[in-house]
Amino acid sequence: MLQQALDVAPPPRLNTAQDRAEHAARQRRLLVAQEDERVMAEWRRRHPKDVAYEQVYWARRREEDTRRRREERLDRRRRKALANAHADIVAARGRSFFTENDDRWLDIWLSTSDDTDEDDDSDDGSD
Repeated sequence: MLQQALDVAPPPRLNTAQDRAEHAARQRRLLVAQEDERVMAEWRRRHPKDVAYEQVYWARRREEDTRRRREERLDRRRRKALANAHADIVAARGRSFFTENDDRWLDIWLSTSDDTDEDDDSDDGSD
């Protein structure tokens, strides 16, 4: 398919020596990428067990990352809830159980993104 597209496409306009050099560099990178794809396809064909092991590894990594993100999100929500509850107690003239310089006061400002739920697997950086 690529060769057919190259056969039909008009030749690039190369006006300067720099244009020709950039074009040649792009062509070399394209050839390297194509050779890499060919070699990887051959490797996958010759080593199907390695491919299967790799797929299992990445599936496990995705599962662990999802679990870790879910736990971090839950921890942020718990810390924020504690800090907010404490602030409510102090606002109602209750006694503080945080010291004045306690870092837990900062947890009030944690972003917990109310539009997500505990089963949300996406990690778009908004929480």
